[in-house]
Amino acid sequence: MRRAAICALLALVLAGCGSPDEEAPAPLNLGGATPEAGGAMSEPQPTEAAKDARPGRRLAARLAAGETALVDLTGRVGIRPRDIEFAKGGRMEAVAWSRWTDRAAEGAGRMIGIVCDPTCAQGTTITVPATITLSRPVACPDGRFFDRARIEVASDDPDAQPTSWLAAPC
Repeated sequence: MRRAAICALLALVLAGCGSPDEEAPAPLNLGGATPEAGGAMSEPQPTEAAKDARPGRRLAARLAAGETALVDLTGRVGIRPRDIEFAKGGRMEAVAWSRWTDRAAEGAGRMIGIVCDPTCAQGTTITVPATITLSRPVACPDGRFFDRARIEVASDDPDAQPTSWLAAPC
């Protein structure tokens, strides 16, 4: 049952929920890079909300001093954020960061998503332990931002190891 729930969550995050007219966020990828036509792999791109995000005064001062931040899919900018939206319908909550440097960060928390069975609207919300690793910082006009994130679900099932990334805002 747990394996089925995790696989259903992965299918949700990969496919997204919502109307067919909604565009799924580009920075999400589960299980590796996204193949494009001809078999080439695409690079993640920031969402419009991430591109439009601007740090507040205090955060801007920390970025100017050399710290590295993260922008989630909704455009929230943060250093060691406790909550991160990483996919349509998927988020990490209560993240406790064990490491945060100018080059990488690691934390653990809860991944929350919806098992779309029979549909996303009628689905069940599940919560599973997960870790997040941030890497590949890039310089943007507002400061340095992590350009990649990998999320791993706490599971013995090798098929239930999702990866996700968030793109820097530039």
